[in-house]
Amino acid sequence: MSEFLQLPTREMFAKWVREALNRLYDSPYLQMHPLATLLVEEEAGAPLRRSQNLRRILLEAIQAMRPEVGIPAQSPDWRAYRILELRYIEGLSPNEAMRRLALGKSQFFRDQARVLDALIDVLWERWQKSRQKVTSAADASSTTQEELAHSEAERLCAHATWETVDVAELLKDLRAVVDPLAKAKAVSVHLTPLHHLTIVNADRVMLRQAILNVITYALDIARGGCMDVSGFVDGRETGIRVIARGGGATPRRREVGLEICRQLMTAMGGRLCLEDRGDDYWEARLAWPAAMPRVLLVVDDNEGFVDLFRRYLAGHNWRVIGATSSAEAREIIAETRPTVIALDVMMPAEDGWEFLMALKTNRETKDIPVIVCSVLNEPQLALTLGAVAYLAKPVTQQTLLRALAPWNQAGASLEPAR
Repeated sequence: MSEFLQLPTREMFAKWVREALNRLYDSPYLQMHPLATLLVEEEAGAPLRRSQNLRRILLEAIQAMRPEVGIPAQSPDWRAYRILELRYIEGLSPNEAMRRLALGKSQFFRDQARVLDALIDVLWERWQKSRQKVTSAADASSTTQEELAHSEAERLCAHATWETVDVAELLKDLRAVVDPLAKAKAVSVHLTPLHHLTIVNADRVMLRQAILNVITYALDIARGGCMDVSGFVDGRETGIRVIARGGGATPRRREVGLEICRQLMTAMGGRLCLEDRGDDYWEARLAWPAAMPRVLLVVDDNEGFVDLFRRYLAGHNWRVIGATSSAEAREIIAETRPTVIALDVMMPAEDGWEFLMALKTNRETKDIPVIVCSVLNEPQLALTLGAVAYLAKPVTQQTLLRALAPWNQAGASLEPAR
């Protein structure tokens, strides 16, 4: 889970860029993608704009790779740019783009790898500059607060126990702390019963701290007024809403507690959304992607390897299905579209690389993420052929969970109150 808290490495950033490019016109996917958190400025109440802005940033980065006027049309730079244009703007498969450009397979994938790396450099530099700008603009006090928040969030994460947490029970326990605070500030608290609101892969202590930090801030704003706490379901997200009303002209201070909450939410696969309409209304939402069944298809002739992955993922909200051949894998994919495919490219009488290419050139399967698991040391080839990650055997549980982290964000499920 630390991957959600720490800033991404260059390798993780590159992986995210490839994922987003492969689903450039899938707005719900882009909206929830971690790359949007890094590259898109937060806009309250604008989830659709979040995906639109990320798509615009990626398209602008591709356009930035366009050669200058006067560069020969047959030059390597033009050829590389055309690969980006055909693959990601027009959405052609590698084979279709190869035919359009009259390139051989080796030449095509070499050029594609080279230009993708250059494109990732452009986006990486953009993000680094954005971070430096924010840092230089922040005053010493805010920097100290962020450091404190980061330190506290890291401390809690280091002792985390990941489990499914019943939020309704957690809020009942918090009433003993919240009610005296509310009474002291003359705030009327209304808690709508939260039936069956559960957060998958959360830590009880971290979640308690995140909720408490938001509620205590809301109580300060709502002095002499009221505070409502309820569950919500909104499109692809669900979670907890805290609303403060009637506090008058209460100063809005920068609060380290909210920054801690934001970082804890990120670590638990969610996000903190704030909305301030002025003197009489302040809202915070602790939001998670709505829990959806996730399926890992493991294509490996060794059934013991499949059983190993089942043990690794027990209690992590993953269903593991095994296939001992590409033919069996195709049948399973047709019946149950997996969330992710783990592929061993070394199978008897089969070329796993060809199966990977077949998956990536088929319209029905090209968007399914593939993680290559192999004793071969060929991570660059795996990524070039369309895999999103490469795991060297033997695979540890920690390595597998880290690889699945982009699809393993904590989800929430809520049955509306009755």
